Amino acid sequence: MNEKLDNFLFPEPQKIHVHSDQFPIPSSFPIIFEDNSFRILESHFSKHGFSPVNSAKEALLFIRKESFTQREAYRLQISPQQIILSGSEPIGIFHGLQTLCQIIDNKEFTQNLPCLEIEDFPILERRGFMLDVSRCKVPTMESLFDLIDLLARLHVNEFQLYIEHTFAFKEHQEVWNEASPFTPDEIRLIDRYCKDRFIELVPNLNSFGHFERWLMHKNYKYLAECPDGFKRENPYIVRDHGTTLKPNQTSLDFIDSLYTEYLPNFSSNKFNVGMDEPWELGQGWSKNKVQARGKDKVYLEHLEGIRKLVQSHGKEMQFWADVLLENPENAKLLPTSASPIIWGYEPSHPFAEQAETISACGLHYCLAPGTGTWRSFSGRWPNSRANIDAAISNVKKYKGEGILLTSWGDCGNHQPWPTLYPPLLYGAAQAWNGKRINDSSLISGMDHLLFKNQINTPSAALVELGKLDQVINSDIPNTSICWYVLFAPLPEQLLKHINKEHQLFELEEGLAHLHSIRESLSTCNKIESTSLFSAEISLGIELSTLALKKGISLLSGKSWKPISHKDSLLSAYNSLWLARARPGGLPESMEILAKAITLK
Repeated sequence: MNEKLDNFLFPEPQKIHVHSDQFPIPSSFPIIFEDNSFRILESHFSKHGFSPVNSAKEALLFIRKESFTQREAYRLQISPQQIILSGSEPIGIFHGLQTLCQIIDNKEFTQNLPCLEIEDFPILERRGFMLDVSRCKVPTMESLFDLIDLLARLHVNEFQLYIEHTFAFKEHQEVWNEASPFTPDEIRLIDRYCKDRFIELVPNLNSFGHFERWLMHKNYKYLAECPDGFKRENPYIVRDHGTTLKPNQTSLDFIDSLYTEYLPNFSSNKFNVGMDEPWELGQGWSKNKVQARGKDKVYLEHLEGIRKLVQSHGKEMQFWADVLLENPENAKLLPTSASPIIWGYEPSHPFAEQAETISACGLHYCLAPGTGTWRSFSGRWPNSRANIDAAISNVKKYKGEGILLTSWGDCGNHQPWPTLYPPLLYGAAQAWNGKRINDSSLISGMDHLLFKNQINTPSAALVELGKLDQVINSDIPNTSICWYVLFAPLPEQLLKHINKEHQLFELEEGLAHLHSIRESLSTCNKIESTSLFSAEISLGIELSTLALKKGISLLSGKSWKPISHKDSLLSAYNSLWLARARPGGLPESMEILAKAITLK
């Protein structure tokens, strides 16, 4: 590939041939749609400076119908006299427009564009991204629209907002009152914004477990498996209220009332009902049932009740597959209208075994790797890369639909927003073209897509920050060592872990790595598009530094003195949160963080 294109086309097209000729860049770009079905894209072309005309003699860009076996495929041909963009359906033309705009926006091409031919198409049918908007942080509409625009440029075709309580249900203000929830009007706006960019906004509402935001309130305790709380060891959880609904008709009727209000706001015919991690199932109301029939059978019966509700609302059910896979033989009992989502967030997750089992049952399914950003201030980029690689290779091998890359916000959502970008760009690109790229190509992609080809951006610093756990030689599932040092639920476990797993020089190397990143950030361009990004990374560095200093004190047998600049740190956290997210959930997140940074 032409080197100038190699650095800027992201995702890289499947096939590209560059010629020696050039196309002179015109002062205006007249365009003609040779097939009327593509005129629905006129506003997208106009937004990028293309001017529709009625005469082929006037046109320089021709939008043409061409038969492809894949509906999202396109062909882009640039010759000395004209540009032809062809596809079989509007979605293919839309993808081709994203590529054409990247070429035109390349600052290396000031007077002429290289003549070339591109043929491009996805390797996976389903290329999704899910954002947790329930763990404290609910993004502003502007932040979401910016994210959706990025997803469109990455050829992502599915988006989910993970919701537990952050939708403004009319009769349940007690539950969402302090959460800055999405209103029905906002969801419909997001749905239209996605649909206009050929992204399917799939509704997502957890319908069984993770219901603590409801069950903590007195008026909803009657629905709980364990209304007065529960305790479990692995993972360690202590609650004075329930997190899981009773698996009975009363719960189904309640959930149906939520579906009736929630689902009409979405145009998608799919629906992710959650159903993961019902931690206390069998400890309370259903104890006798579970003892008599088994947890898996009680769960499957309730899952079928949920599926029938989904079907009655004209949707097809997606659900998290963790409980199903506790006894994989149960997959044979599911109807084909149930679509499992197999999630796992470590490179070692048994995607192969689980995908083979589900595929053999004839079910439509996808694999869900993670961004590795939650329970972290830095992200865990090498871990996420390997996790994404494993998911994509196995979903191809075992004939799955694709992937749903997940970005969670567990325990307060303290991770800097930009940490999701490396895994998002990497995962979306590989889901499109099947190619594993190196960090240099990833950084170039971020520079182009996030910073419009600026130089001296924070992209490289962000990737290096994501390697912090690797530098320290830490490998805690779903957790960065720095986060664990500050938030470990049991202090004695923290001390035991650090003494067993780490040596003093490893934590000191982590500090040196953070210092190096801080120095590189100081040389970045101080422009509007990078300033917020850099400030968020800087906060991640500061929190990670604080944690490593505490870890070094513990390893050295010294008492750790809580920081003296707590107020300024929390003030920065508050400001950066509000730059991208709504105020609801911020007090809770800040309270958790304030306790962690002052705990001896």
